[in-house]
Amino acid sequence: MFVDVETTGGMAYSSRILEIGLLRVEDGKVVATMNQVLDPEEPVPGWITELTGIAQPETIGKPVFVDVLPRLRELFENAVFIAHNATFDYSFFREEYRKAGRKFAMDKLCTVKLSRALFPGERSHRLDDVIRRSGYTVKNRHRAFDDAEVLHKFYHENRARVGAKPFNQIVEHIVWPNQQLFM
Repeated sequence: MFVDVETTGGMAYSSRILEIGLLRVEDGKVVATMNQVLDPEEPVPGWITELTGIAQPETIGKPVFVDVLPRLRELFENAVFIAHNATFDYSFFREEYRKAGRKFAMDKLCTVKLSRALFPGERSHRLDDVIRRSGYTVKNRHRAFDDAEVLHKFYHENRARVGAKPFNQIVEHIVWPNQQLFM
């Protein structure tokens, strides 16, 4: 499950998810997606609008997080949570689930750590640098679905480049089990 979120701020305990981008991949094929702007139930700061292009009026009439929970549960079932700086995105889901009176626990794979393992000589593993190094074109950078698509492409291109067996060995060493480490 390749995941990205846009949020109303930098801390899960004081900010909300503004947009969710997900690609559920099974056997190398995208089988389901979610590309959803949410009503964060709080103002969208100007600096977030500048970064993402998502303005407060776009959130009016959109579902709130609890409205998409049934679909998320279906998409997340038996999946690994794969995100760039996975701790950040994961913490927002964990907090939104907590606010909804539910628990959130999944195995996690951080593509920052994956990039470091695959390209140890590179100085930076920020998503912008991964995009530049890989020669990707991203139509809407800092939009959740477009960024999740980049992660999917990065993962699968490098799996093909390295070979399935060695790539899977690298991944096994950097997957975080679904323990709730940051509670």
